[in-house]
Parts: sequence; structure tokens; C-alpha cells
Amino acid sequence: MTEAAPAKSPVILGLLPFGGVVLFLVAEIIVLVAGGASDFLYWTTMNAVLFLVGSSALGSGIAHLFFGPTIARSIGWAPGPFQFEVGAANLGIGIAAIVVGAALPPVAWIGPVIVAVVFLVLAGIGHIRQIVTTHNMSINNAGPILFLDFLAPLATLVLWLVLILR
Repeated sequence: MTEAAPAKSPVILGLLPFGGVVLFLVAEIIVLVAGGASDFLYWTTMNAVLFLVGSSALGSGIAHLFFGPTIARSIGWAPGPFQFEVGAANLGIGIAAIVVGAALPPVAWIGPVIVAVVFLVLAGIGHIRQIVTTHNMSINNAGPILFLDFLAPLATLVLWLVLILR
């Protein structure tokens, strides 16, 4: 993959994946206000599947599919066909997480969670390799995206394990 200088991209594109984090926090406030504290773990895990995994992946999918060249440059990479593939993968993860999280029991939530953990953690490792090997400190390589790559899917996995094993 050829390196390219990061472009000045609209802030909104880099924030699309973080919409899921915002939705997760709003959903958690609603759970607390609506009295869902009696099964807080269940609702928090469902919200993590729906929003930390599902909505975040949808945001990433939209960003990569519809704004690929801009997103590639914000990662510090040259635009290329990888944007379509990353966008398609994220879109699939997002749709699966939302459908499964909204329609099926907790035991089924593990499917999209495992896919998200594998895909995103390996993507995060790829970003770290770029930081170490090429000193790529572009905002969407070395910035807050690492939160979504590691913490969001791993936190969702831990929540799911605690819910299922309780």
C-alpha cells in the first residue's frame, strides 16, 4: 500500500464511527431513567451490541464506502480499492449486530461480537504497526479510532461473557 500525506478532511467523516458511542451513552441514560437498573447488565450488553458494535460499524461502513478517498487520506494511506472492502465488512458487521442484537436472545449476540473483535482488533494492530514502522500519526490511524478498534469490541465481549456466565 502506498503512503500518502494526510488530507484535511471534514471532521464529520472521522466522527461517523463514534456515533455508536454517543448512541450507547444515550441508551444507557435512558435505561437508568426508565428504571432498567433491575437488569442493568442485560440492557448494557444489548446496547453495546447494538451501538458500540452495530452503529459504530455502520458509521465506519458509510465512511469507507461513500467517502473512501477522503477517509484513506485521513488514515495516512493512498486511496485504493481497500476502502470498498473495509466498508463492506463494516457494513456487514453493523447490520448483523443490529439485527441480532434487536431480534434474538443474548446467546446469539456472540456471532457479530466475535466478528467485530477479530476484524477490529486486527485492524487496530494494523494501525499500531503503521505507527511503529512508518511513524504514521494521521488522525484516523493513531487517533481516537484506536478506541473503537480495541476497547469497544473487547468491552462488548466482556459484557456478553459476564451476562451469559452469571
